Amino acid sequence: MRASFGPPLAMIDLDDPIDQNATQVLEEVRSGVTKHIGQYGTRENAFGCTLFGNSTVKPFAIGPVRFEPRADWLERKCSEGSVSKTTRRRVEQTWSGKKLQKRKTSTDSIIEQNIIDAIGTCPFVCSVVTVGLAPDAARERALTTARLALAAIALLWSTPSRALEGMNLLYDRRMHRQRALTFVPGKIVLAGSRMSHMPHGPWLKDGEWETLFAQNSSFFGGVAEVLDYVIDPARGQCRPDMLNTLAQALLWFHEGCRESVTLMGIVKFTATLDALACGGKSGGIKRLISARLGLQETAPIRPNGPTMKAAVDQIYSEGRSRTIHGTNTKLGHDWSGTKSLSEQFARLCLLACIDWAAANPTSNDPKQLST
Repeated sequence: MRASFGPPLAMIDLDDPIDQNATQVLEEVRSGVTKHIGQYGTRENAFGCTLFGNSTVKPFAIGPVRFEPRADWLERKCSEGSVSKTTRRRVEQTWSGKKLQKRKTSTDSIIEQNIIDAIGTCPFVCSVVTVGLAPDAARERALTTARLALAAIALLWSTPSRALEGMNLLYDRRMHRQRALTFVPGKIVLAGSRMSHMPHGPWLKDGEWETLFAQNSSFFGGVAEVLDYVIDPARGQCRPDMLNTLAQALLWFHEGCRESVTLMGIVKFTATLDALACGGKSGGIKRLISARLGLQETAPIRPNGPTMKAAVDQIYSEGRSRTIHGTNTKLGHDWSGTKSLSEQFARLCLLACIDWAAANPTSNDPKQLST
């Protein structure tokens, strides 16, 4: 910003007409920005990823996000010339548990250490390609897109938050043991501990993911379009409103799954529904559920359970709104059941909305999701 605006503003004569100065500054800024952007070509950001419990999954891509077993990723980078054969061999030895001899410092040795540090013990690598973005912007855009891709994959499981607990980018979460001390009067100090999260996602049989991925090709096609829009909004010019709505809903859903505070989880899952309902509050969410899930307001959500209307009112009014507005008088209440309910509604509506958008590729009106 300083380099683009500073010199042009310094060049003008304040005694000249404003329109003339404005035209001159605009031309110089455009020229400078174009030259600056030209320095940022294609970047591939790679992150260690835990994904599934087995690493016999074949490489696959969802739009701009590619998932590969780390051995396949390393072979690809070597064939592209980004990694030398020596570095590839030494990294493979490290992954197999062998201790390497110290290497003379060089560009190649730095690349080797960077790979070992960034991938760690993760069995998968998640790669995202960006074009025309500065380094920090490219990394942040790639991270957001990768997180949304993981959330989309987790949607295939009945409880996405549980599946996503083990699907992590090493950049975001390193597994560690969480420890706490408990002091009980008259007794010894008690130490409690637990693992921060699961070491990996769901375990799948050989070929099971490929079958699941193929069976949900329409859904993942819709997700790919959303991720393309997130990585570069210019790719979604044909229907930016629809893609923007789905992207924000998926982002809220990811955050809801990652949230450790129960009430905040309800807020974020409800925000998913609110985004899909275009901000229509509880009434809009009910219309969305009726349109996409075929459940009427007066129908029970399960045998002997509350009606859809009562369930949404509990999620939106009791859980979401009062918490946001600071009027929730039941902070000590057990909200786990409400959180689970909000997650299920958010999951089913996201799946249905992305499927509908994929089946209606010309629609740019997100309000059609509720009709």
